[in-house]
Amino acid sequence: MKEAVRICAVLLAMAGCSYSQLVLTPGQTWTYEFSSLPFRGSTNAFLTTVHGEFGFTVNSASLQTGDALGYQMFENNIAESPICSGMLMAGDPNSTICSSPQAWQDFQGAVRFQMLVGSVTVDNVTLRSITPSPSLSSYFVYESSFTPVPEPATWRLLCVSLGAGLLVQWRIGVKTKRTAESKMKLEAN
Repeated sequence: MKEAVRICAVLLAMAGCSYSQLVLTPGQTWTYEFSSLPFRGSTNAFLTTVHGEFGFTVNSASLQTGDALGYQMFENNIAESPICSGMLMAGDPNSTICSSPQAWQDFQGAVRFQMLVGSVTVDNVTLRSITPSPSLSSYFVYESSFTPVPEPATWRLLCVSLGAGLLVQWRIGVKTKRTAESKMKLEAN
């Protein structure tokens, strides 16, 4: 049993720290593809248009002079050309919205961050689709807002998988040994 506890402790240590926000360092990218957005209600059709929005907020203390964060919005996936893109730099507002007319009407798409220079902490991402409704005076709103988390490193996933496999093999060996000992005791009696 002590070995199982040690193996679990090692697996947890290899998994690394968990983050409550996305921290991007030079050269890193973060991609998010989605295939649905939950219905959130309606909005006045005279105050907005039918469109898709990619909004985000960065931690203003993390964006230093010279830092540059690229952001892109895609209609379906990142293999396509962006339908909206831009760059956030120090001195810009810490909340940004990228929008495109008629985008995400099927509630699917993709967004991407690319850290060009420096590092930044992304606190929140909002994906929104404004679609026509049966009423002429209102549009439907579909939206998802969340705190992005970093993508796990490949080597960490490999280590955790290997550790889990070793734990399963160890458990099978222990059960086999106990079964063999039980059979020997029964045969001896």
